[in-house]
Amino acid sequence: MTMLRWQSLALQVIWAASILAFTDTSTESKEPSIAPYQCWASAWVRAPDMVPGDIIAGDIRIKLSGPCTDAESYVLGLRYKEKIFWKLRRQDAPIPKRPEIKYNSTDSNHDLFQVRIPVQTPYYNETEWITYQNSVQSKDLWSVHEEERIAFEIKTPLVGVEGAERLKTSFTTRFGILVPNTNYPPGLDYRRGIRRLHSQGDTDVIHSESIYEYFVEIRFGNGTISEIPAGITAFTPLYLSTQSDMPSGNVSLVPTDFSRNSKPVVDVLRSNYTVELSFPNRVYQNSSVNITATVHRMGYTNRTDTPMQLCAFLNGRNINQWQPQEFKNRSHIFTQVIRALVPSVQYSSTMSFPFNLHPCGEISFAAAPADLTREGHISSSSSEPLSLSVHVSHDAVPDFSAYYQKLGHGLDLTLHVKPDLSEPWERDFEKTQWEKQTAEMDETDFDWVPWLPLIQTRRQYLAGNVGLSFISMQNQRHVQTTPVHYLSNEARQPAFVDVSDIADLRSMTTEERDLLAPIAQPSIKVFEGGRGLPNFYFGRMEQPIYVGDTWLNKVLSATSRGQRERDALNHLLLVQ
Repeated sequence: MTMLRWQSLALQVIWAASILAFTDTSTESKEPSIAPYQCWASAWVRAPDMVPGDIIAGDIRIKLSGPCTDAESYVLGLRYKEKIFWKLRRQDAPIPKRPEIKYNSTDSNHDLFQVRIPVQTPYYNETEWITYQNSVQSKDLWSVHEEERIAFEIKTPLVGVEGAERLKTSFTTRFGILVPNTNYPPGLDYRRGIRRLHSQGDTDVIHSESIYEYFVEIRFGNGTISEIPAGITAFTPLYLSTQSDMPSGNVSLVPTDFSRNSKPVVDVLRSNYTVELSFPNRVYQNSSVNITATVHRMGYTNRTDTPMQLCAFLNGRNINQWQPQEFKNRSHIFTQVIRALVPSVQYSSTMSFPFNLHPCGEISFAAAPADLTREGHISSSSSEPLSLSVHVSHDAVPDFSAYYQKLGHGLDLTLHVKPDLSEPWERDFEKTQWEKQTAEMDETDFDWVPWLPLIQTRRQYLAGNVGLSFISMQNQRHVQTTPVHYLSNEARQPAFVDVSDIADLRSMTTEERDLLAPIAQPSIKVFEGGRGLPNFYFGRMEQPIYVGDTWLNKVLSATSRGQRERDALNHLLLVQ
Protein backbone atom coordinates (compact mmCIF):
# COMPACT_ATOMS: atom_id res chain seq x y z
CA MET A 1 0.00 0.00 0.00
CA THR A 2 1.43 3.39 -0.89
CA MET A 3 1.90 6.13 1.67
CA LEU A 4 -0.71 8.23 -0.14
CA ARG A 5 -3.27 5.43 0.19
CA TRP A 6 -2.40 5.02 3.88
CA GLN A 7 -2.90 8.75 4.53
CA SER A 8 -6.21 8.66 2.65
CA LEU A 9 -7.49 5.86 4.87
CA ALA A 10 -6.36 7.76 7.95
CA LEU A 11 -8.33 10.83 6.91
CA GLN A 12 -11.42 8.73 6.22
CA VAL A 13 -11.27 7.01 9.61
CA ILE A 14 -10.70 10.23 11.56
CA TRP A 15 -13.52 11.98 9.72
CA ALA A 16 -15.90 9.11 10.44
CA ALA A 17 -14.93 9.14 14.10
CA SER A 18 -15.62 12.88 14.40
CA ILE A 19 -19.00 12.86 12.67
CA LEU A 20 -20.51 13.90 16.00
CA ALA A 21 -19.95 17.55 15.06
CA PHE A 22 -22.77 17.83 12.52
CA THR A 23 -25.33 16.08 14.75
CA ASP A 24 -24.69 18.05 17.91
CA THR A 25 -27.69 20.34 17.98
CA SER A 26 -29.58 21.79 20.90
CA THR A 27 -32.64 19.71 20.02
CA GLU A 28 -30.78 16.41 19.84
CA SER A 29 -32.34 13.60 21.87
CA LYS A 30 -29.83 11.95 24.18
CA GLU A 31 -32.09 9.04 25.08
CA PRO A 32 -33.62 6.44 22.73
CA SER A 33 -36.85 7.79 21.35
CA ILE A 34 -39.24 7.44 18.44
CA ALA A 35 -39.46 9.75 15.45
CA PRO A 36 -41.99 12.60 15.53
CA TYR A 37 -45.39 12.76 13.87
CA GLN A 38 -46.17 9.06 14.44
CA CYS A 39 -43.23 8.04 12.26
CA TRP A 40 -42.06 4.76 13.74
CA ALA A 41 -38.53 3.56 13.13
CA SER A 42 -36.75 0.25 13.73
CA ALA A 43 -33.10 -0.68 13.25
CA TRP A 44 -31.21 -3.98 13.32
CA VAL A 45 -27.48 -4.70 13.18
CA ARG A 46 -25.81 -8.01 12.37
CA ALA A 47 -22.14 -8.11 13.32
CA PRO A 48 -19.60 -10.31 15.13
CA ASP A 49 -18.13 -9.37 18.49
CA MET A 50 -15.19 -7.01 18.59
CA VAL A 51 -11.70 -8.42 19.20
CA PRO A 52 -8.51 -6.38 19.85
CA GLY A 53 -6.59 -5.53 16.70
CA ASP A 54 -9.25 -6.82 14.28
CA ILE A 55 -11.39 -5.50 11.44
CA ILE A 56 -15.02 -6.56 11.59
CA ALA A 57 -17.74 -6.19 8.95
CA GLY A 58 -21.44 -6.00 9.62
CA ASP A 59 -24.68 -4.80 8.07
CA ILE A 60 -27.50 -2.54 9.23
CA ARG A 61 -31.16 -2.36 8.28
CA ILE A 62 -33.42 0.62 8.99
CA LYS A 63 -37.18 0.53 8.52
CA LEU A 64 -39.59 3.46 8.78
CA SER A 65 -43.33 3.05 9.20
CA GLY A 66 -45.95 5.76 8.92
CA PRO A 67 -45.68 9.31 7.56
CA CYS A 68 -41.90 9.72 7.47
CA THR A 69 -41.53 12.09 4.51
CA ASP A 70 -39.33 14.57 6.36
CA ALA A 71 -36.55 12.12 7.36
CA GLU A 72 -33.32 13.62 6.02
CA SER A 73 -30.41 11.37 7.06
CA TYR A 74 -29.36 8.15 8.79
CA VAL A 75 -26.29 7.90 11.06
CA LEU A 76 -24.99 4.66 12.59
CA GLY A 77 -23.41 4.80 16.03
CA LEU A 78 -21.67 2.51 18.50
CA ARG A 79 -20.88 3.26 22.13
CA TYR A 80 -19.65 1.59 25.28
CA LYS A 81 -20.90 3.00 28.55
CA GLU A 82 -20.69 1.90 32.17
CA LYS A 83 -22.36 3.23 35.28
CA ILE A 84 -22.65 2.90 39.02
CA PHE A 85 -25.47 3.72 41.43
CA TRP A 86 -25.40 3.58 45.18
CA LYS A 87 -27.63 4.34 48.14
CA LEU A 88 -25.53 4.07 51.29
CA ARG A 89 -26.49 4.82 54.85
CA ARG A 90 -24.39 7.66 56.17
CA GLN A 91 -21.72 6.58 58.62
CA ASP A 92 -23.02 8.85 61.39
CA ALA A 93 -26.69 7.94 60.82
CA PRO A 94 -28.35 5.73 63.45
CA ILE A 95 -29.41 2.36 62.14
CA PRO A 96 -33.07 1.79 63.04
CA LYS A 97 -34.05 -1.53 64.52
CA ARG A 98 -36.44 -3.42 62.30
CA PRO A 99 -39.62 -4.30 64.26
CA GLU A 100 -40.43 -7.94 64.66
CA ILE A 101 -43.28 -9.63 62.82
CA LYS A 102 -44.81 -12.65 64.50
CA TYR A 103 -46.97 -15.28 62.85
CA ASN A 104 -49.59 -17.01 64.94
CA SER A 105 -51.63 -20.00 63.85
CA THR A 106 -55.30 -19.20 64.44
CA ASP A 107 -58.08 -21.74 64.27
CA SER A 108 -61.17 -20.13 62.78
CA ASN A 109 -63.55 -23.01 63.69
CA HIS A 110 -66.06 -20.85 65.51
CA ASP A 111 -68.80 -23.24 64.42
CA LEU A 112 -68.30 -26.78 65.68
CA PHE A 113 -69.75 -28.21 62.46
CA GLN A 114 -68.06 -25.81 60.03
CA VAL A 115 -64.52 -26.90 59.17
CA ARG A 116 -62.12 -24.19 58.07
CA ILE A 117 -58.42 -24.23 57.27
CA PRO A 118 -56.24 -22.68 59.97
CA VAL A 119 -54.36 -19.61 58.70
CA GLN A 120 -51.17 -17.85 59.66
CA THR A 121 -51.89 -14.25 60.67
CA PRO A 122 -49.09 -11.71 61.14
CA TYR A 123 -48.85 -9.65 64.28
CA TYR A 124 -46.89 -6.41 64.50
CA ASN A 125 -46.88 -3.16 66.44
CA GLU A 126 -48.19 -0.47 64.10
CA THR A 127 -46.58 2.38 66.04
CA GLU A 128 -43.15 0.74 65.89
CA TRP A 129 -43.49 0.16 62.15
CA ILE A 130 -44.50 3.76 61.43
CA THR A 131 -41.50 5.02 63.39
CA TYR A 132 -39.23 2.59 61.58
CA GLN A 133 -40.62 3.54 58.16
CA ASN A 134 -40.17 7.26 58.78
CA SER A 135 -36.58 6.64 59.80
CA VAL A 136 -35.78 4.62 56.70
CA GLN A 137 -37.40 7.12 54.33
CA SER A 138 -35.50 10.10 55.68
CA LYS A 139 -33.22 11.16 52.81
CA ASP A 140 -30.92 12.93 55.24
CA LEU A 141 -29.71 9.54 56.46
CA TRP A 142 -28.61 8.29 53.02
CA SER A 143 -25.90 9.09 50.50
CA VAL A 144 -27.29 8.65 46.98
CA HIS A 145 -25.04 8.88 43.94
CA GLU A 146 -25.20 7.95 40.29
CA GLU A 147 -22.69 8.45 37.52
CA GLU A 148 -22.09 7.18 34.01
CA ARG A 149 -18.83 6.81 32.13
CA ILE A 150 -18.91 6.73 28.32
CA ALA A 151 -15.67 5.05 27.26
CA PHE A 152 -16.26 5.76 23.58
CA GLU A 153 -19.02 6.85 21.22
CA ILE A 154 -18.45 6.77 17.46
CA LYS A 155 -20.74 7.61 14.53
CA THR A 156 -20.70 7.41 10.76
CA PRO A 157 -23.21 8.76 8.18
CA LEU A 158 -25.05 6.13 6.20
CA VAL A 159 -27.16 8.09 3.74
CA GLY A 160 -28.75 11.49 3.27
CA VAL A 161 -27.41 14.95 2.55
CA GLU A 162 -29.05 18.33 2.36
CA GLY A 163 -31.12 18.65 -0.80
CA ALA A 164 -31.08 14.90 -1.47
CA GLU A 165 -34.10 12.93 -2.61
CA ARG A 166 -36.52 11.32 -0.21
CA LEU A 167 -34.91 8.60 1.92
CA LYS A 168 -35.91 5.00 1.44
CA THR A 169 -38.17 3.75 4.22
CA SER A 170 -36.42 0.36 4.09
CA PHE A 171 -32.67 0.84 3.91
CA THR A 172 -29.86 -1.74 4.17
CA THR A 173 -26.11 -1.24 3.91
CA ARG A 174 -22.82 -2.68 5.14
CA PHE A 175 -20.26 -1.12 7.45
CA GLY A 176 -16.81 -1.86 8.81
CA ILE A 177 -15.17 -1.20 12.18
CA LEU A 178 -11.47 -0.95 12.90
CA VAL A 179 -10.92 -2.32 16.40
CA PRO A 180 -7.70 -1.01 17.97
CA ASN A 181 -5.28 -3.21 19.84
CA THR A 182 -6.89 -2.14 23.11
CA ASN A 183 -8.48 -4.45 25.66
CA TYR A 184 -11.98 -3.27 26.54
CA PRO A 185 -14.06 -5.14 29.17
CA PRO A 186 -15.90 -8.27 28.09
CA GLY A 187 -19.53 -7.81 27.15
CA LEU A 188 -21.68 -9.03 30.03
CA ASP A 189 -25.08 -10.66 29.66
CA TYR A 190 -27.37 -8.61 31.88
CA ARG A 191 -30.50 -9.59 29.98
CA ARG A 192 -31.69 -12.01 32.65
CA GLY A 193 -32.29 -11.22 36.28
CA ILE A 194 -30.92 -7.70 36.27
CA ARG A 195 -34.07 -5.85 37.29
CA ARG A 196 -33.93 -7.07 40.89
CA LEU A 197 -31.55 -5.14 43.07
CA HIS A 198 -29.28 -7.18 45.31
CA SER A 199 -30.70 -5.35 48.32
CA GLN A 200 -33.23 -2.62 48.77
CA GLY A 201 -35.44 -0.90 51.31
CA ASP A 202 -33.56 -0.19 54.53
CA THR A 203 -30.21 -1.58 53.39
CA ASP A 204 -27.37 -0.31 51.25
CA VAL A 205 -27.74 -0.56 47.48
CA ILE A 206 -24.71 -0.74 45.19
CA HIS A 207 -25.37 -1.45 41.53
CA SER A 208 -23.03 -1.32 38.54
CA GLU A 209 -23.71 -2.14 34.90
CA SER A 210 -22.22 -1.75 31.41
CA ILE A 211 -23.35 -2.08 27.79
CA TYR A 212 -22.05 -2.04 24.22
CA GLU A 213 -24.84 -0.75 22.01
CA TYR A 214 -25.44 0.07 18.36
CA PHE A 215 -27.86 2.86 17.60
CA VAL A 216 -29.17 4.85 14.63
CA GLU A 217 -29.77 8.59 14.59
CA ILE A 218 -32.44 9.85 12.20
CA ARG A 219 -32.44 13.56 11.45
CA PHE A 220 -35.75 15.17 10.46
CA GLY A 221 -36.56 18.32 8.58
CA ASN A 222 -37.51 20.24 11.72
CA GLY A 223 -34.01 19.78 13.17
CA THR A 224 -34.83 17.04 15.67
CA ILE A 225 -32.74 13.89 15.90
CA SER A 226 -34.25 10.63 17.13
CA GLU A 227 -32.04 7.84 18.45
CA ILE A 228 -33.18 4.30 17.63
CA PRO A 229 -31.58 1.29 19.42
CA ALA A 230 -30.18 -1.23 16.93
CA GLY A 231 -28.97 -4.03 19.25
CA ILE A 232 -26.28 -4.79 21.80
CA THR A 233 -22.89 -6.26 21.02
CA ALA A 234 -19.88 -7.53 22.95
CA PHE A 235 -16.13 -7.21 23.21
CA THR A 236 -13.85 -10.19 23.71
CA PRO A 237 -10.61 -9.00 25.31
CA LEU A 238 -7.38 -10.90 24.93
CA TYR A 239 -6.41 -12.58 28.19
CA LEU A 240 -2.69 -13.04 28.58
CA SER A 241 -1.45 -16.47 29.56
CA THR A 242 -0.41 -16.81 33.17
CA GLN A 243 2.48 -18.96 34.24
CA SER A 244 1.53 -19.04 37.92
CA ASP A 245 0.06 -22.27 39.19
CA MET A 246 -3.09 -22.45 41.29
CA PRO A 247 -1.78 -22.81 44.86
CA SER A 248 -3.36 -24.71 47.67
CA GLY A 249 -5.16 -22.57 50.18
CA ASN A 250 -7.21 -22.59 53.36
CA VAL A 251 -10.71 -21.14 53.49
CA SER A 252 -12.22 -20.17 56.83
CA LEU A 253 -15.93 -20.91 57.11
CA VAL A 254 -18.42 -18.73 59.00
CA PRO A 255 -22.14 -19.17 59.69
CA THR A 256 -24.36 -17.96 56.87
CA ASP A 257 -26.77 -15.14 57.56
CA PHE A 258 -30.24 -16.28 56.50
CA SER A 259 -31.84 -13.00 57.48
CA ARG A 260 -30.31 -9.57 57.10
CA ASN A 261 -32.01 -8.56 60.34
CA SER A 262 -31.07 -11.58 62.41
CA LYS A 263 -28.76 -11.16 65.36
CA PRO A 264 -25.42 -12.97 65.22
CA VAL A 265 -25.36 -16.18 67.22
CA VAL A 266 -22.55 -16.15 69.76
CA ASP A 267 -21.22 -19.42 71.10
CA VAL A 268 -17.62 -19.38 72.35
CA LEU A 269 -17.64 -23.17 72.49
CA ARG A 270 -18.57 -23.60 68.82
CA SER A 271 -16.05 -25.44 66.68
CA ASN A 272 -14.07 -23.62 64.00
CA TYR A 273 -13.92 -25.12 60.52
CA THR A 274 -11.51 -24.51 57.68
CA VAL A 275 -11.23 -26.20 54.32
CA GLU A 276 -7.89 -26.91 52.70
CA LEU A 277 -8.22 -26.80 48.91
CA SER A 278 -5.89 -28.18 46.30
CA PHE A 279 -6.31 -27.09 42.67
CA PRO A 280 -4.73 -28.46 39.51
CA ASN A 281 -1.95 -26.39 37.98
CA ARG A 282 -4.20 -24.91 35.29
CA VAL A 283 -7.96 -24.32 35.16
CA TYR A 284 -9.40 -23.80 31.70
CA GLN A 285 -12.60 -22.22 30.49
CA ASN A 286 -15.30 -24.60 29.19
CA SER A 287 -14.00 -27.57 31.18
CA SER A 288 -14.49 -29.41 34.45
CA VAL A 289 -11.92 -29.18 37.20
CA ASN A 290 -11.42 -31.66 40.04
CA ILE A 291 -10.73 -29.97 43.37
CA THR A 292 -9.46 -31.83 46.42
CA ALA A 293 -10.82 -30.60 49.75
CA THR A 294 -9.95 -31.54 53.31
CA VAL A 295 -12.11 -30.27 56.18
CA HIS A 296 -10.28 -29.34 59.38
CA ARG A 297 -12.11 -28.99 62.72
CA MET A 298 -10.74 -27.19 65.75
CA GLY A 299 -12.88 -27.45 68.88
CA TYR A 300 -13.70 -29.18 72.13
CA THR A 301 -13.64 -32.97 72.12
CA ASN A 302 -16.86 -33.32 74.11
CA ARG A 303 -18.92 -31.41 71.57
CA THR A 304 -21.11 -33.49 69.29
CA ASP A 305 -21.21 -31.21 66.24
CA THR A 306 -20.55 -33.27 63.13
CA PRO A 307 -19.67 -32.03 59.61
CA MET A 308 -21.94 -33.82 57.16
CA GLN A 309 -21.50 -32.48 53.64
CA LEU A 310 -19.36 -30.01 51.67
CA CYS A 311 -20.66 -28.32 48.52
CA ALA A 312 -18.72 -26.20 46.03
CA PHE A 313 -19.77 -24.18 43.03
CA LEU A 314 -18.50 -21.33 40.88
CA ASN A 315 -20.07 -17.94 41.37
CA GLY A 316 -19.42 -15.03 39.02
CA ARG A 317 -18.48 -11.93 40.97
CA ASN A 318 -19.04 -8.29 40.25
CA ILE A 319 -17.05 -6.62 43.02
CA ASN A 320 -16.77 -2.88 43.35
CA GLN A 321 -13.24 -1.94 42.42
CA TRP A 322 -13.76 1.78 42.29
CA GLN A 323 -13.40 2.88 45.91
CA PRO A 324 -14.60 6.42 46.68
CA GLN A 325 -14.71 7.67 50.24
CA GLU A 326 -18.30 6.49 50.67
CA PHE A 327 -17.24 2.85 50.25
CA LYS A 328 -14.61 2.95 52.99
CA ASN A 329 -15.11 0.60 55.92
CA ARG A 330 -18.14 -1.02 54.34
CA SER A 331 -18.41 -4.68 55.28
CA HIS A 332 -20.96 -5.35 52.54
CA ILE A 333 -19.42 -6.32 49.21
CA PHE A 334 -21.85 -6.38 46.33
CA THR A 335 -21.76 -9.55 44.27
CA GLN A 336 -23.96 -10.89 41.56
CA VAL A 337 -23.85 -13.75 39.10
CA ILE A 338 -22.46 -12.60 35.76
CA ARG A 339 -22.00 -14.30 32.44
CA ALA A 340 -20.12 -13.23 29.34
CA LEU A 341 -22.21 -12.18 26.35
CA VAL A 342 -21.19 -14.75 23.72
CA PRO A 343 -23.00 -15.93 20.58
CA SER A 344 -25.22 -18.97 20.98
CA VAL A 345 -23.29 -21.93 19.62
CA GLN A 346 -25.27 -24.97 18.52
CA TYR A 347 -23.36 -27.65 20.37
CA SER A 348 -23.27 -31.14 18.92
CA SER A 349 -24.87 -34.07 20.73
CA THR A 350 -21.42 -35.50 21.46
CA MET A 351 -20.64 -32.65 23.81
CA SER A 352 -21.74 -33.37 27.35
CA PHE A 353 -22.65 -30.87 30.03
CA PRO A 354 -22.80 -31.54 33.74
CA PHE A 355 -26.29 -31.28 35.16
CA ASN A 356 -25.10 -31.20 38.75
CA LEU A 357 -23.98 -27.59 38.91
CA HIS A 358 -23.56 -27.63 42.70
CA PRO A 359 -21.57 -30.78 43.45
CA CYS A 360 -21.48 -31.95 47.04
CA GLY A 361 -19.41 -34.57 48.83
CA GLU A 362 -20.00 -36.51 52.02
CA ILE A 363 -17.44 -35.85 54.74
CA SER A 364 -15.77 -38.69 56.59
CA PHE A 365 -14.07 -38.06 59.94
CA ALA A 366 -12.27 -40.71 61.93
CA ALA A 367 -14.03 -41.50 65.25
CA ALA A 368 -12.45 -39.74 68.22
CA PRO A 369 -11.12 -41.94 71.06
CA ALA A 370 -13.71 -42.47 73.78
CA ASP A 371 -11.52 -41.07 76.53
CA LEU A 372 -11.25 -37.71 74.70
CA THR A 373 -15.00 -37.28 74.37
CA ARG A 374 -15.67 -37.49 78.11
CA GLU A 375 -13.86 -34.26 78.93
CA GLY A 376 -13.62 -31.00 77.08
CA HIS A 377 -10.18 -30.62 75.52
CA ILE A 378 -9.37 -28.49 72.50
CA SER A 379 -8.32 -30.78 69.72
CA SER A 380 -7.75 -30.60 65.97
CA SER A 381 -8.97 -33.25 63.55
CA SER A 382 -9.18 -33.59 59.79
CA SER A 383 -11.44 -35.38 57.38
CA GLU A 384 -10.39 -37.72 54.65
CA PRO A 385 -9.73 -35.81 51.40
CA LEU A 386 -12.75 -35.62 49.11
CA SER A 387 -12.89 -34.70 45.43
CA LEU A 388 -15.36 -32.21 43.99
CA SER A 389 -15.82 -31.63 40.27
CA VAL A 390 -16.71 -28.07 39.29
CA HIS A 391 -17.56 -27.03 35.73
CA VAL A 392 -16.24 -23.76 34.27
CA SER A 393 -18.75 -22.81 31.59
CA HIS A 394 -17.89 -21.42 28.15
CA ASP A 395 -19.42 -18.05 29.12
CA ALA A 396 -17.60 -17.74 32.44
CA VAL A 397 -15.80 -14.41 32.78
CA PRO A 398 -12.04 -14.49 33.44
CA ASP A 399 -10.59 -11.79 35.66
CA PHE A 400 -10.76 -8.28 34.24
CA SER A 401 -10.42 -4.90 35.97
CA ALA A 402 -13.02 -2.44 34.73
CA TYR A 403 -13.54 1.16 35.81
CA TYR A 404 -16.29 0.57 38.36
CA GLN A 405 -15.95 -3.14 39.06
CA LYS A 406 -13.65 -6.12 39.22
CA LEU A 407 -14.90 -9.02 37.12
CA GLY A 408 -14.00 -12.60 37.86
CA HIS A 409 -15.05 -15.81 39.53
CA GLY A 410 -14.82 -17.31 42.97
CA LEU A 411 -15.30 -20.76 44.37
CA ASP A 412 -18.07 -20.76 46.98
CA LEU A 413 -18.06 -23.42 49.68
CA THR A 414 -20.95 -24.46 51.92
CA LEU A 415 -20.42 -26.84 54.84
CA HIS A 416 -23.44 -28.61 56.36
CA VAL A 417 -22.90 -29.33 60.05
CA LYS A 418 -25.12 -31.23 62.47
CA PRO A 419 -24.87 -28.94 65.51
CA ASP A 420 -24.25 -29.87 69.10
CA LEU A 421 -27.45 -30.17 71.16
CA SER A 422 -26.39 -27.29 73.38
CA GLU A 423 -25.68 -24.85 70.56
CA PRO A 424 -28.10 -21.91 70.27
CA TRP A 425 -30.70 -21.83 67.54
CA GLU A 426 -29.84 -19.60 64.61
CA ARG A 427 -33.45 -19.11 63.56
CA ASP A 428 -36.21 -18.48 66.08
CA PHE A 429 -38.97 -20.06 63.99
CA GLU A 430 -37.13 -23.41 64.08
CA LYS A 431 -36.92 -23.22 67.85
CA THR A 432 -40.62 -22.37 68.06
CA GLN A 433 -41.49 -25.28 65.81
CA TRP A 434 -39.39 -27.66 67.90
CA GLU A 435 -41.01 -26.50 71.11
CA LYS A 436 -44.48 -27.05 69.68
CA GLN A 437 -43.58 -30.53 68.49
CA THR A 438 -42.08 -31.64 71.77
CA ALA A 439 -44.37 -29.84 74.24
CA GLU A 440 -46.26 -32.97 75.27
CA MET A 441 -43.99 -35.73 73.92
CA ASP A 442 -41.17 -37.78 75.30
CA GLU A 443 -38.53 -39.79 73.45
CA THR A 444 -40.70 -42.91 73.18
CA ASP A 445 -43.49 -40.93 71.48
CA PHE A 446 -41.35 -40.36 68.40
CA ASP A 447 -41.70 -44.03 67.52
CA TRP A 448 -45.39 -43.37 66.84
CA VAL A 449 -45.20 -40.37 64.53
CA PRO A 450 -43.97 -40.38 60.92
CA TRP A 451 -41.54 -37.49 61.37
CA LEU A 452 -38.29 -37.04 63.23
CA PRO A 453 -37.79 -34.44 65.91
CA LEU A 454 -36.44 -31.29 64.37
CA ILE A 455 -33.39 -31.32 66.58
CA GLN A 456 -32.27 -34.56 64.94
CA THR A 457 -32.42 -33.09 61.45
CA ARG A 458 -31.29 -29.56 62.29
CA ARG A 459 -28.29 -28.36 60.33
CA GLN A 460 -26.05 -25.36 60.44
CA TYR A 461 -24.62 -23.90 57.26
CA LEU A 462 -21.12 -22.47 57.19
CA ALA A 463 -19.85 -20.64 54.12
CA GLY A 464 -16.62 -19.34 52.65
CA ASN A 465 -15.13 -18.49 49.29
CA VAL A 466 -11.85 -18.17 47.48
CA GLY A 467 -10.94 -16.50 44.20
CA LEU A 468 -10.48 -18.79 41.22
CA SER A 469 -8.55 -17.74 38.13
CA PHE A 470 -8.88 -19.68 34.93
CA ILE A 471 -7.47 -19.47 31.45
CA SER A 472 -9.60 -18.31 28.53
CA MET A 473 -9.89 -20.60 25.52
CA GLN A 474 -8.75 -17.75 23.28
CA ASN A 475 -5.21 -17.90 24.70
CA GLN A 476 -4.49 -20.29 21.85
CA ARG A 477 -4.71 -17.30 19.49
CA HIS A 478 -1.40 -15.97 18.18
CA VAL A 479 -0.67 -12.43 19.36
CA GLN A 480 1.79 -10.10 17.65
CA THR A 481 1.61 -7.27 20.18
CA THR A 482 0.11 -7.15 23.66
CA PRO A 483 -3.08 -5.03 23.83
CA VAL A 484 -3.14 -2.02 26.13
CA HIS A 485 -5.83 -1.72 28.80
CA TYR A 486 -8.75 0.56 28.02
CA LEU A 487 -8.06 2.63 31.16
CA SER A 488 -4.53 3.39 29.95
CA ASN A 489 -3.62 6.80 28.54
CA GLU A 490 -2.51 5.01 25.38
CA ALA A 491 -5.91 3.35 24.88
CA ARG A 492 -7.58 3.90 21.52
CA GLN A 493 -11.21 3.60 20.52
CA PRO A 494 -12.84 1.76 17.59
CA ALA A 495 -13.51 3.65 14.37
CA PHE A 496 -15.90 3.11 11.48
CA VAL A 497 -14.24 2.39 8.14
CA ASP A 498 -15.47 2.05 4.59
CA VAL A 499 -16.26 -1.53 3.61
CA SER A 500 -14.19 -1.18 0.43
CA ASP A 501 -11.09 -0.51 2.56
CA ILE A 502 -11.34 -3.59 4.77
CA ALA A 503 -9.09 -5.77 2.59
CA ASP A 504 -6.36 -3.12 2.54
CA LEU A 505 -6.64 -2.53 6.26
CA ARG A 506 -6.25 -6.23 6.99
CA SER A 507 -3.03 -6.28 4.99
CA MET A 508 -1.51 -3.70 7.31
CA THR A 509 0.33 -4.48 10.52
CA THR A 510 -1.34 -4.09 13.89
CA GLU A 511 0.83 -1.06 14.65
CA GLU A 512 -0.14 0.64 11.39
CA ARG A 513 -3.86 0.03 11.98
CA ASP A 514 -3.61 1.32 15.54
CA LEU A 515 -2.42 4.71 14.24
CA LEU A 516 -5.73 5.02 12.38
CA ALA A 517 -7.75 4.62 15.56
CA PRO A 518 -8.25 7.82 17.59
CA ILE A 519 -7.01 8.08 21.17
CA ALA A 520 -9.90 7.32 23.53
CA GLN A 521 -11.44 10.33 25.24
CA PRO A 522 -13.90 8.99 27.82
CA SER A 523 -16.39 11.28 29.52
CA ILE A 524 -18.19 11.06 32.86
CA LYS A 525 -21.63 12.38 33.73
CA VAL A 526 -22.51 12.71 37.42
CA PHE A 527 -26.11 12.83 38.59
CA GLU A 528 -26.00 14.47 41.99
CA GLY A 529 -28.35 12.75 44.38
CA GLY A 530 -29.12 10.13 41.74
CA ARG A 531 -32.23 10.14 39.62
CA GLY A 532 -34.56 8.54 42.12
CA LEU A 533 -34.40 4.89 41.13
CA PRO A 534 -31.49 3.43 39.15
CA ASN A 535 -32.04 3.82 35.42
CA PHE A 536 -31.07 0.33 34.28
CA TYR A 537 -29.64 -0.17 30.80
CA PHE A 538 -31.58 -3.42 30.65
CA GLY A 539 -34.61 -2.28 32.63
CA ARG A 540 -37.03 -2.20 29.71
CA MET A 541 -39.67 -4.87 29.39
CA GLU A 542 -38.46 -5.72 25.89
CA GLN A 543 -34.99 -7.22 26.01
CA PRO A 544 -32.50 -5.87 23.44
CA ILE A 545 -31.35 -8.05 20.55
CA TYR A 546 -27.80 -9.36 20.79
CA VAL A 547 -26.38 -8.81 17.31
CA GLY A 548 -23.78 -11.58 17.76
CA ASP A 549 -26.55 -14.19 17.86
CA THR A 550 -28.09 -12.78 14.68
CA TRP A 551 -24.73 -12.73 12.93
CA LEU A 552 -23.94 -16.31 13.90
CA ASN A 553 -27.35 -17.76 13.01
CA LYS A 554 -28.30 -15.67 9.98
CA VAL A 555 -25.03 -14.55 8.39
CA LEU A 556 -22.31 -17.03 9.25
CA SER A 557 -24.56 -20.08 8.86
CA ALA A 558 -25.78 -18.87 5.47
CA THR A 559 -22.30 -18.25 4.05
CA SER A 560 -20.41 -21.17 5.57
CA ARG A 561 -20.81 -24.75 4.48
CA GLY A 562 -18.82 -27.87 5.28
CA GLN A 563 -15.24 -27.16 6.26
CA ARG A 564 -15.74 -23.42 6.03
CA GLU A 565 -18.42 -23.63 8.70
CA ARG A 566 -16.21 -25.70 10.97
CA ASP A 567 -13.28 -23.30 10.54
CA ALA A 568 -15.49 -20.34 11.39
CA LEU A 569 -16.87 -22.11 14.44
CA ASN A 570 -13.37 -22.95 15.63
CA HIS A 571 -12.41 -19.30 15.20
CA LEU A 572 -15.48 -18.30 17.16
CA LEU A 573 -14.55 -20.56 20.05
CA LEU A 574 -10.95 -19.35 20.03
CA VAL A 575 -11.80 -15.70 20.40
CA GLN A 576 -14.13 -16.34 23.28
